[in-house]
Amino acid sequence: MDKVNNSLALAEELLGDRDKIHNFEAHHTERYREAAHTRPHLDEDLCAKFPGTLKNLTWPGGCQFAALLSHDVDGTREHSREQLARVIGLEVAAAGSAFGKIRHLLSLSGLRHRPGMRDLMSPWLDAEQSHGFRSTFFVFATRVSTRHERDLTYYWDDLMPFKGRLQTIREVFSQVAARGWEVGLHGSIASAFSPDLLGEQRTDVEQAVGQTVVSGRQHNLQFGAAVTPDLLAEGGIKIDCTLGSNRTVFFRTGTSYPHRLWSVARQDWLDVWEIPLILHDGALLRSDNLDLSPESAYRFCRKVIERVAAVRGVVSLLWHPENLVKPGYFDLYVRLLDLLREMGAWGTSAREIADWWVKSGNAEVVEDARERA
Repeated sequence: MDKVNNSLALAEELLGDRDKIHNFEAHHTERYREAAHTRPHLDEDLCAKFPGTLKNLTWPGGCQFAALLSHDVDGTREHSREQLARVIGLEVAAAGSAFGKIRHLLSLSGLRHRPGMRDLMSPWLDAEQSHGFRSTFFVFATRVSTRHERDLTYYWDDLMPFKGRLQTIREVFSQVAARGWEVGLHGSIASAFSPDLLGEQRTDVEQAVGQTVVSGRQHNLQFGAAVTPDLLAEGGIKIDCTLGSNRTVFFRTGTSYPHRLWSVARQDWLDVWEIPLILHDGALLRSDNLDLSPESAYRFCRKVIERVAAVRGVVSLLWHPENLVKPGYFDLYVRLLDLLREMGAWGTSAREIADWWVKSGNAEVVEDARERA
């Protein structure tokens, strides 16, 4: 048995991937990539027990499954001096010592960089349009009454390059919404745990872009199961897309199917639908997370997408627009769009997926099967 185990481990290491400092880690093994947390295991079990479930799940145009395409807008312009100054101000205010304040003030040297003129938005929009897809852009509000040091610092009247000229962030996302993409709320750190903040921020985004906001994802994926669902409902967020991982591929609730959130306080289901987060550019590619090469990340994502397609569920992708400047990030996203189209996915926004899930009867099909299970 020891010989068998040693042979398996050796084969995995010889055939597997390595990170940027040439280490072989657990997530480079097939055992890790086949584990329950990388699979919609509850969906797989449900479909195995009730095969009719698959036949009764439908998607528009006869698509096999759905893909939530999404972007958390954490940055709007390379080397923005205004945003850097605000970040430093938040960090200095939060520093607990004089040394900490001085350390953050040294970051002011970054103001010497000329603000970038690269359009960080259009390539994502154009790539999705060329595939016949749409997506959701989760944007941060300007009206944030309680700011955390990790919160984002762009304001609606800041300028960003878009379509060949500098435009205000307000103008850019008004155009994005008008073109048929969804604009949702990227809720602040405190809004996941404190009352009244989500409603304030949702209204701010609505007024800025001229579109009703129903979808949200919390910044840094902040989420407290005992409090955040109620705060989402109270703040007017009907669709949440937060539950996933900053660090790895993780079916956090064990399912790829949209599902309602539970209120611990009320001991009842809320009218808030969760579309779980599955594939995340930072989790896959960043050196402090899985640190995969684009090719390895593609192979891993393909396996995950195939598993979701097999249960006719929803695979959600999160790619940050500002990562356009990082080698490999955008190209990997386009490859995944190609794959999704080839596999017959419906690539669209959170709002459209949640609407279809309920109106088509898919929600009832899954809930009935779960009750029988």
